[in-house]
Formats: sequence, C-alpha cells, structure tokens
Amino acid sequence: MRYGRKIRKAVATIEAQTRSAHKCPRCERASVSRKGTGVWKCAKCGYTFTGGTYVPQTPVGITAQRAIKRLSEREAGAEIGIEERGENPEVGV
Repeated sequence: MRYGRKIRKAVATIEAQTRSAHKCPRCERASVSRKGTGVWKCAKCGYTFTGGTYVPQTPVGITAQRAIKRLSEREAGAEIGIEERGENPEVGV
C-alpha cells in the first residue's frame, strides 16, 4: 500500500462521484458517462457535452449558469418594458 490514508480516501471519494449516475441536461435521464477529461456523453440520447473533469456540472459552473440566466431574464424584462411604453430601443430614447 502506498501514500497516506487521507489521500487514498480523497481519491476513493472522487472516483465514486465520477462513476455514479449523472443526469443528462437534455433528456433528464441518469445515463451520462465520462468519455474523457471533461467530456461527457448520454447513453440514451447521444448528447455529448463538456463539464468538469470528475463530475458533469461543477459548483462554479452551476453558479455561472444561474448568473447568466438571471441576466438574460433581466434583459428580456427590460425589452418588454420598452415595448409596452412604445419606445424604440434602436433609437436609444
């Protein structure tokens, strides 16, 4: 046996996370498997996407997606408000 107990335990945890069932972002089925470093593929629908090295969605990636979604909703809300007031967004009024 090599290396320390702590590092072996950390590696075992990461490997268990990698091998567990992950949900596909397209079809929502738990059939995603790792094909390479950061490359994931759904066995059901064939959707291939990039993600984290050991898990398809990293905590930082989830936070970034949430921020992007919030900004796009805010912009869509602003465009609706401009259309309701009858302003022309291209003129810059």
